[in-house]
Amino acid sequence: MEQEHVYEFIKNGETEKALQALFDNIEAQPEEIENYINAGILIAEAGEVEHAETFFQKALTIDSENGPVYYNLANVYYNEGRFNEAIRLYQTALKYDVDVVDTNYMIGMSFNQLEAFKEAMPFLMTAAEKDDLRDVEVQFQYGLVLCHLEMFKQAITQLNRVLSLDNKHVDALYNLGLATYMDTEDIDVALRYFKQAVAINPEHHMSQHAIQTFEAIKEEE
Repeated sequence: MEQEHVYEFIKNGETEKALQALFDNIEAQPEEIENYINAGILIAEAGEVEHAETFFQKALTIDSENGPVYYNLANVYYNEGRFNEAIRLYQTALKYDVDVVDTNYMIGMSFNQLEAFKEAMPFLMTAAEKDDLRDVEVQFQYGLVLCHLEMFKQAITQLNRVLSLDNKHVDALYNLGLATYMDTEDIDVALRYFKQAVAINPEHHMSQHAIQTFEAIKEEE
């Protein structure tokens, strides 16, 4: 069966039909790696990670230099919280033909999950710099890691870049408020960003709390 029909099953939530089609394809075309990748992804999503691993491993016996196999198995490990294993596989994937932005981004996010922000920074920076499509989340996560590393001037520049792509990005506004205060100690400017975030999303609790905290600080001055 053609892959587009398999993807149609997946899109429609017909997982069993998609898997059966993939198994049939593997039997008919045992050297076609895409079938193993898609089967591995679907089986992992069903919670059978060990079973899914066998499909990725089989794909690697066919082509040990196939970047998408390493990348998609890394995604499985990432979703399972196995971040160190994910990092190793993403780094292997980068040696071959994969999307450089996505793979660097996922390495950075894996380090973030481990709270290894210093290690995450160069990968998120690379992803942001090579992101020709200007993906808002890629740009935001780079700005956020700059905040974690207390590189506030650079963070302010990056978060403003995020807002130039999406002026209603409340998390960018919130973190811009914090970074601005840490860099300049200007409470009024910080409050303005927090209030913008709440105006966009009244349920943004971090900004609500920041407003209360910073207004209390202002009253004490």
